[in-house]
Amino acid sequence: MRATDRERVVELTRDVWGGHDYVPRVFDDWVSDAGAAFQAIELDGVVVGVQRLRPYSSGLIWYEGLRVASTHRRQGLARTMLRSAIAEAREQSFREMRLATGNFEAAQLFEQVGFERIQDDRWWRAGRVEGGESARIPDPSEGQKLWSGIASSPGLELWGGVTADFNGAHNLDAAELSRLAGVGMLRAGPGGRAIAGLREPWGDNLAVGFVAGKGGALRELLLALRFEADADSLDNVTLALPRDHPAGDDLRASGYDLVNDDDHSYIYSLKLTP
Repeated sequence: MRATDRERVVELTRDVWGGHDYVPRVFDDWVSDAGAAFQAIELDGVVVGVQRLRPYSSGLIWYEGLRVASTHRRQGLARTMLRSAIAEAREQSFREMRLATGNFEAAQLFEQVGFERIQDDRWWRAGRVEGGESARIPDPSEGQKLWSGIASSPGLELWGGVTADFNGAHNLDAAELSRLAGVGMLRAGPGGRAIAGLREPWGDNLAVGFVAGKGGALRELLLALRFEADADSLDNVTLALPRDHPAGDDLRASGYDLVNDDDHSYIYSLKLTP
């Protein structure tokens, strides 16, 4: 992609997500990011599709931004672009490609080319609350140690081994807790019996990409996140949770409500090496 393609990308994405596609908003950052591959497909010199490949952890590459102009859909262009991206990732020796989507038709395409669905998430939201203390932020060493206390947390298997971070789902393990703590994005509940991993928000909110724990410890942590949102002058807390996860009961008890009972948000994975 080139900086001069901005106007075309705005036009190309005008009908995506009811006119609220995020790609125009991040276009400048993407086109200037030398560490990722922001690619276009052209026909007769006109951009008719875009996609992006972004390395984000050892051996992992994130796929995002697949868009095809409405005038050129149903012609196999999306499949061609996706297969090209997979081949490029393999050539560069990445071991796994991951992506997220809320588009059912796109999900079908990803499954047809071999991606495995590892998460089916529902979004929860709670408004900020005044008057309480924010959750504790552990240091990296403590963050790593907290894993042993939550590794048997109810519903842990529903995360599929990754966080629900739609900007790049990391492996869910002790190293990830240490990494999150190192960048100030891990929160611990009472006695370390519940934890929450934050992610970069898409709006004016405190965004959570992973929770673990149960009962009173988890509920206290969930409420502390609402206190933190208020302390930071944010509107609310948003949290992605795998469908049918037992923590749903704790979320309701802590003042969280479902945002998308009928919508779908998926995370997919494709192994690139035997």
